[in-house]
This record gives sequence, C-alpha cells and structure tokens, in this order.
Amino acid sequence: MRQCPRCSSRYEDAVGFCPRDGTGLEELKDSLIGQEVGHYRISSLIGEGGMGAVYLAVHPGIGSRVAVKVLHPELARDRAAVDRFFAEARSVNLIHHENIVNILDLAQLADGRSYIVMEYLEGESVAARLRKKGPFTPKEAVALMLPVLAALQAAHEHGIIHRDLKPDNIYLTRGGQVKVLDFGIAKLDIAHGGGAATRTGAILGTPMYMSPEQAAGRASQVDHRSDIYSAGIILHELCAGRVPFLSEALYDLITKHLTEPPTPLRQLKPEAPAELEAAVLRALAKEPERRFDSVEEMKRAMLG
Repeated sequence: MRQCPRCSSRYEDAVGFCPRDGTGLEELKDSLIGQEVGHYRISSLIGEGGMGAVYLAVHPGIGSRVAVKVLHPELARDRAAVDRFFAEARSVNLIHHENIVNILDLAQLADGRSYIVMEYLEGESVAARLRKKGPFTPKEAVALMLPVLAALQAAHEHGIIHRDLKPDNIYLTRGGQVKVLDFGIAKLDIAHGGGAATRTGAILGTPMYMSPEQAAGRASQVDHRSDIYSAGIILHELCAGRVPFLSEALYDLITKHLTEPPTPLRQLKPEAPAELEAAVLRALAKEPERRFDSVEEMKRAMLG
C-alpha cells in the first residue's frame, strides 16, 4: 500500500506519483498512517516527543491539513499521563492567544490511545533555526522573544504555567508568526479550577531550561517565575548560541542551576546592550523573588 502525503489518497498497486496532484507516493509503514481520525486521514509522521507522536492529517474532501498528536501506546493506560496530555488542550483553549498553537479537538482512537487535533504549522522550531544558522543578533533575539513573552503573559493571567518552555517548543511559521507549543505539562493553579500536574518531588520538563526550584523537584514552589527563568535561558541562548548551563550528567546540570552564576551575556556577545544583559541576569536569579515579578516587567527591561 502506498499513499500520497499531500491528499492522503491510497493506492494498492500504484508506484511513483499520485494521479490527483502529482506528489510522490510513500510506502505505508506506521500503523496509524492511512487511518481516519475524526474528519481527517493521517498522512505522515511529523515528529516524536516524550509523550507522543505528531502526524500530519488531511481532510480527504477539502484538503485542509491539521497536526494530530497521539499519546504513546505505553502511556495510554496511565491516568496521570492522559490527564497531562489533555491538560494541553484545556490550557490552550482557556488562554486562546494568537501566539499559542490552536487546539481543535481531542478524543480517543479505537485502541484507547488519546489524541489532540491542532492547527498545522509550516516553518521550523527555534531549535532547528539555531542549529542551521547559529545565534541571533540581539535585536533579532528581542524581536523573537516579545511574542513568546506575550503568550506567557496571557497564560499567567489565566493561572497557567508552561513549565517546559524551550526552543523546541517555539515555532517560527513561514509567514513570520511566532507560536508557543506544548502545554502538555502545564500547571493550572488551584484557584483557577485546576491542580498540580505533578506529584511532589517529580521532575518534568527539560533540564537545560528548568528553573532551580523545578530542577530540584520542588513542585510546590514552581510558579510563573519559573517560566521567566526559562525565558532568560532561551534569550541567553538566542544571543550567545548556547545555554548558560550545560553538562552531560543530570546531577551536575541541576547543581549548576542551583549554585553556579551564569556567564554575563556581553562576555560572550560583546555587542549585546547592557540592558539586555541585565535582563538575562535578573531572569536567571536563583531565588524566584529576585527575578522579574511578571513577563511584562521582563519585556520592559529587555527594551530598555
């Protein structure tokens, strides 16, 4: 069986190109490829993460495309994992911001695996952009971070903490729009009808971008200022081309977040404005109370 990755038409004996649109046909290997998910047919695998795989899906009738995130099979019977997975849809729909990827639907496959239907984005992640072209200029870095901070501000106003902000979760569309992705381990404050997404002592997220309190597993101390710390890490990386703390050993990396001061940005990027360096250093303060009180305050500091 072969399938067209653009229109999702399937052909038993065809080789070469789709007769409908001329796109090269691909061999069906993944068991989900070709399956119907709601009104859409899964066309191809886009990528995989810790909780699930993301597929391109196409509406067979009108050709519209969406991204479908499917929970990994081994997590399908884990109630906590399913709750975290669906927390992304609840969080995003509650925030409803132009710089956060839209969630269109959520349901379960026949085999019990949960899935989320999202808007399909064409472009690349900030992580991919850094790998391909290296650091941004300070001006470019600030311009990129402004919509990211706007998305975080909207989330924080709804009592939602992202907790896994990193360049892989920031997307640059071909049209120049910035989108924040993956609120899958977001925490909704109890005052807003949610609850902690993790139990005390659990570590979720990406260690290179974690705040000290998150890296140490102090879940009860993680609030919006943890996202501000992660934003400071990203801003530093955008300008300097590397994160301020790096180690192959998880324990050593956590220790650096907890105890080691970051190298001032202008030692690595001399052309960075002094106010930008100061903003990064304040965002990366070890104690949450020494960081910015809000992303709006961080934005003002970045802009001088």
